[in-house]
Order: sequence, then C-alpha cells, then structure tokens
Amino acid sequence: MSFFGWGNRAIESTTIGVQVTLSTQSLLAEVDLNGSNASVRRGGEPWGVTWIVGAQTTLATFLLDHATSTVTTTGGIRNQTVVEVSSGQSAQFYTKHNAEPGDRFRVRLASSVVSANAKIIAEPLV
Repeated sequence: MSFFGWGNRAIESTTIGVQVTLSTQSLLAEVDLNGSNASVRRGGEPWGVTWIVGAQTTLATFLLDHATSTVTTTGGIRNQTVVEVSSGQSAQFYTKHNAEPGDRFRVRLASSVVSANAKIIAEPLV
C-alpha cells in the first residue's frame, strides 16, 4: 500500500535551466493544473509542492505562489511564501495546498538578479 494516491502522478514545472537578466516579477517556473491533464475536483483537494530555487551571483528573493490566474502580479494569489537564497546557493522547500481546478503553482522573483533557476514538483496527496 502506498502513502500517496494511485490517481494523478507528480507534475513537474515547464521552465528548465538557468535564466539570465531577470527583473522583478520574472516567471521562473510554473505548474498549471488546468493545462497538465490533472483531474482536480471542485472544492479542492490537497496537493504537496516541492520548490527548488537557486541564485548564482547574488542574494535572491523568490515568491512561491499558489495562484488562480496567469497574471504575474499580485492578482489572483491564493497563498504566497517568500524565501531568500544566498549567492551561489540553492534551497528546497515543501508546502501543502488545497488546489482547485485551474490553479497554478509558480516561482517568481521579488528583486532583480543576474541569473536564477527554479523547479516545481507538484503531487496530489489523495
């Protein structure tokens, strides 16, 4: 018997690699539950999300968003976690969310940096 559900499998973010010349609100990675063929029930269901972020040349502040729309500003954010990563470092974070159909998980920057990278792995907990 598995701890995790037998339905949906983990979904990985679409953005890959180190991105350069980034400004505030730059989108680094995203998992779109609407476009990923994930079957999410109305009313929501629990999802676990692993966030991996890193910066090569400077301190970076990342915004880990659980959002309802494609707008990359503050609109449509259900939940946001703000984390900082030192120069030349990467970090991994794990959060739990009540995801609804059409939701998305995304990593954005809160400050301008020369280069950064991110990956998201989202998986249903039912």
